Amino acid sequence: MSLEPKDLERGTELFLRRLEEIVDAEPEVSDIHDAFEFYCAKKFSLGNSASNDRVGGKNDLGIDFYSQLEHSFHVGQCKIPERDYLEANPTKPKMFGTQAVGDVRDALRYLTGESDLKPNEGVRRLYALVENDRNNADFSITLFVVVFGRLNPRGLDAFNEFKQQFESGKITVVLQELDDLVNEFLVGAEHTSDEIEFDLRTDTKRILRAPDYCYFLANAADLYKAFMRIGWKLFDLNLRYEVRNSSINGEIVGSLKHQKSRKQFHHYNNGLIIVAKRYKVNEQEGKIRIYGGQIVNGLQTVKSIYNAVVTKEVTLEEIEKDCIVQIKLISTPDADFVSRIVRSTNNQNPMAPRNLRSNNREQKVLRTGFSLLDPKWFYQLKEGEWESLTGESARFFEQVVGYKVSAFKPEPNRKSGRVIDNQDAAKAWLAFIGFADQSGDRVTHYFADDKVYEKAFASRPSTQYWHDFAKSLDWDTQRDRGLEHQQGHPNQYLLAYFLWRFVSGFIPSPQKYREQALNEGVAAERITKSSGSFTTPTKDQDEYLAGNQNYQTWRVMANMKELLVEAASQILARKYGPLDQSVCDKLLGSFEATTFAHSGDIREIAFSAATAYELNQEQVFGRIFQMLHFVSQQFWEDNKDQLLSTSRLRTVLINRNAAEAFKTMLWQVNQRTGLDRAWKPAGVTFLDSLPPLP
Repeated sequence: MSLEPKDLERGTELFLRRLEEIVDAEPEVSDIHDAFEFYCAKKFSLGNSASNDRVGGKNDLGIDFYSQLEHSFHVGQCKIPERDYLEANPTKPKMFGTQAVGDVRDALRYLTGESDLKPNEGVRRLYALVENDRNNADFSITLFVVVFGRLNPRGLDAFNEFKQQFESGKITVVLQELDDLVNEFLVGAEHTSDEIEFDLRTDTKRILRAPDYCYFLANAADLYKAFMRIGWKLFDLNLRYEVRNSSINGEIVGSLKHQKSRKQFHHYNNGLIIVAKRYKVNEQEGKIRIYGGQIVNGLQTVKSIYNAVVTKEVTLEEIEKDCIVQIKLISTPDADFVSRIVRSTNNQNPMAPRNLRSNNREQKVLRTGFSLLDPKWFYQLKEGEWESLTGESARFFEQVVGYKVSAFKPEPNRKSGRVIDNQDAAKAWLAFIGFADQSGDRVTHYFADDKVYEKAFASRPSTQYWHDFAKSLDWDTQRDRGLEHQQGHPNQYLLAYFLWRFVSGFIPSPQKYREQALNEGVAAERITKSSGSFTTPTKDQDEYLAGNQNYQTWRVMANMKELLVEAASQILARKYGPLDQSVCDKLLGSFEATTFAHSGDIREIAFSAATAYELNQEQVFGRIFQMLHFVSQQFWEDNKDQLLSTSRLRTVLINRNAAEAFKTMLWQVNQRTGLDRAWKPAGVTFLDSLPPLP
């Protein structure tokens, strides 16, 4: 499919945002390229029961990942533009030529035994699995060519020729271009706020009926059509909202691939639970019309039917002919009853630790506490909850939260509000109280690891802890002993979150600081540029960037945001004393934090602070992070050999040894009274230059 330019641009923005989330959440994923491969490996997996492996790299013969279940194989090759193209053209699809097809030709020739090329160990292991299953009656290989862009006419001709040459009863070749990949982020985008209505065809003579609910078997194709028309709004009340890239769904897709299992789908699958304002059975037309419907259990089933069709594992006509799904339809206006149904029935995919904790006392107390702040903040317990509850005219918001949605908005007509996500709250809090290393670890452990969860949501620093933290450089072994077994106040969490949001807005995106550095290279005649694009080979660009101080400073800061929050917290504790409820309340009502506490946003102020040549005394947080930028620059210069040689920069930078070295340098810089910068006048230490609290 080919999307309209505006749809493709919007979908690509959303897709890139998802890839950035993967980089943040998965320690083994280092950049957007790696995240794209990770995403594709999950998307085209045959499920958790399958053997799943990523084998891309040197001598991969055009194979980046594979998934094997019983005698079926999914094999994938990912094509994504070089970094400089993505950074210069983040939403413009790159056109790929015949080389994209040449790589996968090598892959299939090798897997079918027609090549003597020498692959890496992972690909050899895949060949052994294929060879072992090749003679089974149900043996099959599906080769996915996944392109972050599009094939140009020559590339498309080469692909069709390749497909015709290799495709058979046992081998299927599937092309997934950028349009196909981003389409799922756009489904239902044109749906208005009008009441949701859709039809499900069924044999009305076989409906099992009771007052206010019924059971029936629906045509699976109608679920696909409803999702395509209405999109994610079908699932606004679902507890998980969206389980991204669940590989369990690969098993559902697999069961739709063959006619025999399609016909038995309603036996293999738990089916759907739909709640609605009302429904009407049409005996003559053999369908049920659902008004105000929401699928509260079965998101993964519907999404997997969609996946199976769009990845060409099965046609919509085959789904329509052979596949039916169990449906339990309930008519109720009771939001609490719906909420209980959602929580008790969502078990087809393993529940994320975050969602399992969403009803814990600590989470409920924080939800209430943030709503009592002035102004009120919405504490988000589940991903996408704010968007879900404010969608469809916010019809359930007040019933679930206890306040009108307008109470959480700086302006009534704005879509965005003052929202703090509990995952972000945990990350910010851990860094704020001196656990940047644990804050920077994978996000799931905030909720999965009992000890980390307790620090994040059920512990707070004592007064003595803050004194020790403020003066200590080696803040490691003594940390746990000073924590009180009592939850922090929402004001403390909000100040921590403010620091996290400030540093995130202060540091430019990787695309921006790479482009800035390369433009410096153009001015120095080290890099060439033509028609807005950098024409120097990527290898030479990377060599130049390795020695560019500005680029490397931003790169270091981007990989240790958690440590920067911890360092900012230490500066505040040294200057203003223990960061207890009272001090945090004053800080939130002072300096730049005042704007944030009201609007929920600090991006523009933080971004301006990063590039300002002059800051006034009251721009305390801009000055703090400009100073930390200066320290990061010195830190890079002193440690560049080690930092350039590591393949896991982030892992090195959130280590406690790095924290101690960085803080040592921070307080050495503080003592340099002769420095005269935008962030500090000459003649005083940085700390002494900060104004007192009003």
